[in-house]
Amino acid sequence: MLKAPQLRKLANGEATIDAFAYEAAQETAAALGRAGKKLEAALAALERHDATPGANRDRTELVQEAADCAWALFIQRDFLGLKSDHHLTRTYRIPDEVMRRVGIVKRRD
Repeated sequence: MLKAPQLRKLANGEATIDAFAYEAAQETAAALGRAGKKLEAALAALERHDATPGANRDRTELVQEAADCAWALFIQRDFLGLKSDHHLTRTYRIPDEVMRRVGIVKRRD
């Protein structure tokens, strides 16, 4: 898991913050936020589709898009050592239909 920046002692005895670690932590948090926003947008598109009679997008495609976004978020969290993802289904209100498609990659012709 990525740790918060630590104070480091310089050779002259002064303390300093590891600026690179601080910037890396900021970017990690921002990347997780972007992944969460992409999932929210994909789920909202699916909800709009379901609420719109005669919608012009393929529903199966929207479900898969939401599943791909959820999978990307789960993988990113796992890479960072955030192992518990079970609460995300409730936090983002991910439908079971979407969860059943997580990790399924469409075959390319």
